[in-house]
Amino acid sequence: MPAPDVAILGAGLMGRWHAHAARRLGARVIAVADPDADRARALAGPDVPIFADPEALFGAVRPTVVHLCSPSASHGAIIRAAIAQGIHVFAEKPLAVDATETRALCDLAQGAHVLLCPVHQYAFQPALERIIAQQSRIGAMELIEMRYFSAGAIGAAAKDLPRIAADILPHPIAIAQRLWPERPLDALDWHVTPVGTAGWQMTAAVGAVTLRITLSLAARPTEASLVLYGDKGAWEADLFHGYARFRDGTASRRSKALRPFGDALSVLRHASVNMAGRALRREPAYPGLRALTAAFYAAIAGRGAAPIGVDQAIAVAVLRDFFLSQTAQTEAREL
Repeated sequence: MPAPDVAILGAGLMGRWHAHAARRLGARVIAVADPDADRARALAGPDVPIFADPEALFGAVRPTVVHLCSPSASHGAIIRAAIAQGIHVFAEKPLAVDATETRALCDLAQGAHVLLCPVHQYAFQPALERIIAQQSRIGAMELIEMRYFSAGAIGAAAKDLPRIAADILPHPIAIAQRLWPERPLDALDWHVTPVGTAGWQMTAAVGAVTLRITLSLAARPTEASLVLYGDKGAWEADLFHGYARFRDGTASRRSKALRPFGDALSVLRHASVNMAGRALRREPAYPGLRALTAAFYAAIAGRGAAPIGVDQAIAVAVLRDFFLSQTAQTEAREL
């Protein structure tokens, strides 16, 4: 089936990458909306109409899908307007301001037979697909650790730091959902503790496995990583660059002595192969975005289920709310 006609709402950084992914998949960008006309025109090109706001766009054109890349505070109204027009929505995270609005929007979309999907692209990287397919190599799982060290808070006020961290949280939660697709993660007993000057650790037990997510806006260098530790080895993924490697857990004098050299060669090999592959695919940034976009397009064409289900989208929103409530309580105690 042909790729859909799409509109890009928000012509900033993520809007540009959404347009890049859509076009690489054969979709036709038929409109762009952004209050900055120069930015909208740069993304749209000379022949695609641009609009100052989504309302004007919806009044003039009828895309099959909108890629929603505007500030999160604007999402609710735009999603409702798109659903009213029968337009599918592919929305940058967070999908809505809180879990209550997320539920309401998901219910509205289901009632209108429209697909509404948040963009959690880290969970659809080839690196994670490889880990899922070969997870048994690590043996019995013991610990899953994810670290996100972001520079996204440079220049931000201290009061805004928890919200910035909360807007990163959907990525590791979505990865955990891929690892435990049948487990409602929002029903787990989660704990949030401060880490350093601008960081937090969020932990839960998933059966016998400890899941630990560290978010820091101050720790450097920047990092997005995933490690699955088992009793036979570990899977380690560099999520910024989109590659994974297996680390054998053999415990012997020889393996311990050679491990630093093997690790160095392994990183060099996997990073080099990954970079070459991404160059061939013309995917210079945001690995996983194109795969998730393709899965969403397939779902709206009736060729598969939505890549992120309603229950999963709501669970992410619930855990984001929980994180914000816990950080607010910590700040209140410190005052």
